[in-house]
Amino acid sequence: MKQRAVVATADMPFIKPKIRATVICVREEQVLLVSKDGVRWALPGGRPDDQESLVEAAWRELREETAIEAKSLTNAFQFIGATTVHHVFAAAVGKSATPKPRNEIKYLKWRSEEHTSELQSH
Repeated sequence: MKQRAVVATADMPFIKPKIRATVICVREEQVLLVSKDGVRWALPGGRPDDQESLVEAAWRELREETAIEAKSLTNAFQFIGATTVHHVFAAAVGKSATPKPRNEIKYLKWRSEEHTSELQSH
């Protein structure tokens, strides 16, 4: 079942934020990042399709964007950005898993965890 969040603020009551299943893929102390343009980098993920659960969306988005099949996904935490609620999952991947950019993703890179400050929440 698709989960929806409603956020109310003093200025804009009852704004319905975007919901996103986001995946943290760590291998050898490096995090996998994806990009459509090679400038803005993000964690793999996307919006759930109709009738798709958040964990199902996380599995699908990781596979569609990176060609990686996770061994498992664990619900890690929820992050509320300016316009998006990120339901974040940690992916267990094999040491030999080789990501390949697919669909709208044109670039991939592994970055050490301390060098992920280039990520922007949206």
